Amino acid sequence: MTRIAMEAFEEGTEIVRVYLATTLAEARQVEAVLDAVALRYAVEVEEFATPTALGSNAPRRGAGFWLAPGDLDASCDALERAGLVRGLVQR
Repeated sequence: MTRIAMEAFEEGTEIVRVYLATTLAEARQVEAVLDAVALRYAVEVEEFATPTALGSNAPRRGAGFWLAPGDLDASCDALERAGLVRGLVQR
């Protein structure tokens, strides 16, 4: 498994979010793809706002997937091939 704790990245090391999964099923799919390409990544629960029918921004939680900048292209390519593009960062 290539998932690591967020603290496993050395202090001061730059990391980037590659994906924000909004459902548990989506997060599991992202994990499977990143594991398959053997990239080291960390997952952190993040809060984000979503518009509602009444126009307010309801807070929700999702899973942010973080990794080293050097792995960004490989992870994006793998996630795109798997059809996981909704929460993908823009490169």
